[in-house]
Amino acid sequence: MKEFLSSLQAKGSLAVIKEKLSPELEVSALLNSLQDKALLFENVEGSRLRLAGNLYGKRENLELGLKVKPGTLLQTIEEALRNPSPSKGKLSDFRKADWSYSGEADLSKLPILKHFSKEAGLYMSAGIVAARFPGSDMENLSFHRMLVLSKNKVAARLVPRHLNQIGKDVPQKKFPVSIIIGPPPAVFLAASLQVEYGLSEYRIANKLSQGALELTKSELSDIAVPVDSEIILEGYIDFEELADEGPFVDLTGTYDEVRKQPVITLQRMRYREDSVYQAVLASTSEHSLFMGLPQELKIREALAKSVPGFRGINLTPSGGGYFHCIVSIDKGNDGDGKTAIMNCFASSHPLKLVVAVDSDIDPFDLKQVEWALATRFQADTGVVLLKGARGSSLDPSSGKSAVTSKLGLDATLPAKKDRSAFEKATIKNSQKVDTILKSFNISK
Repeated sequence: MKEFLSSLQAKGSLAVIKEKLSPELEVSALLNSLQDKALLFENVEGSRLRLAGNLYGKRENLELGLKVKPGTLLQTIEEALRNPSPSKGKLSDFRKADWSYSGEADLSKLPILKHFSKEAGLYMSAGIVAARFPGSDMENLSFHRMLVLSKNKVAARLVPRHLNQIGKDVPQKKFPVSIIIGPPPAVFLAASLQVEYGLSEYRIANKLSQGALELTKSELSDIAVPVDSEIILEGYIDFEELADEGPFVDLTGTYDEVRKQPVITLQRMRYREDSVYQAVLASTSEHSLFMGLPQELKIREALAKSVPGFRGINLTPSGGGYFHCIVSIDKGNDGDGKTAIMNCFASSHPLKLVVAVDSDIDPFDLKQVEWALATRFQADTGVVLLKGARGSSLDPSSGKSAVTSKLGLDATLPAKKDRSAFEKATIKNSQKVDTILKSFNISK
């Protein structure tokens, strides 16, 4: 992560905060207020380590970390998912001398944050849990928020995905895990993606790293962890030891409920003298980006197969990058608008609202989208309403059942319609007008 921080700083995208701040609410207040800026906190009360946050608040930052051309993030991810690396990376021997601290786990040494006032306590929010698939030498990587219970115990929020399935598949309900904090960008991204059970996200990360991912074994197990990680925690998860987890502010900016969740007991910890603890503040643009990317990939794949004139989608920031989608299409026939809407819902269960617009409307310009609704949409013909559909537990309005209603708005024109009455009037600027506009810092 150090190389990535240096790249952000060289680009002018990293702000360094030197003032001494409390890990309870002060650091998170700045992360919340400066979401478009990567922040490095050099002086957090109670810890010798620095803290970084908002690192991936913009797609450009993630592209910088992956060392790919601007605008190629989705293509890069799609290629890695289609053709993962044959190996999970180069495995090097563990060298204790590389770490300034390598000993008993003590979470009080880390600048772990309390993010919002009514949360249950200190939360690790950017920790990647690595666990072996049963009978395999491959690791599953997954993000889990973790409530600090003591200096060596956390309660980890699990949803019905791979780590939860591993807990069901192993005969013993207690097995080793390693927690990775501050890995290289390729590992951070890979851990956020959705891949099939049994495929290690390390193979995706190694592909994103052009085959240069370097791993080492954990001290207490054979679990592989990235050599360039900032902090490594080792221990075991016990599915029969449960603790209250929550409340915690999640994607929507609302407090999630309290649940009984498995406890991870930490035995070993290591970090370097200059290690940087990484935090992700829930409900920020960074959180939305990583929640939305897997959904966007699934939607794009579905639309590319079902709508020949598919042009692009916007999972809107105000919808958490998760619940609202605007899709732009060139209509070949009159059913394409509703086909696009239905395929969005079918491919991404969290979606609650989909708006279909013509390709002359920029899906990222919400003023244009609202204008299309005002001038091209009719409620008696353009509404798609689904009741009792699968939703997301992150939506507080759906209740514990995660069953929701979904709304589609088809704001596209009929395929053979004369568009002259629906085109927005424009004024061609003269050179003099362009010069005046530039003096007001306005282009066009």
